[in-house]
Amino acid sequence: CDRRQRQMCIRDRHKMYDIIYMTFLGPDKLMHEELLYRLDISARHYYRLRTQAINIIALRLWSAPAGEVDSWLEVLSILENW
Repeated sequence: CDRRQRQMCIRDRHKMYDIIYMTFLGPDKLMHEELLYRLDISARHYYRLRTQAINIIALRLWSAPAGEVDSWLEVLSILENW
């Protein structure tokens, strides 16, 4: 992994959090074009990062302590119904 790739990974990590918030949790329901404009990414990049974000949340769900499972299940159901 070279320096440029590491920088892209760091940038993408922040974009994934933005995607999760803007797509699933934020108060504003944005049209697809507006979402891409605000994130400043292509549709292809958006879908790739969104898939990665959902996979990360699913892994966190299965590794969560028993007391936190209900809140993670709620988040996962929101994502699946989107």
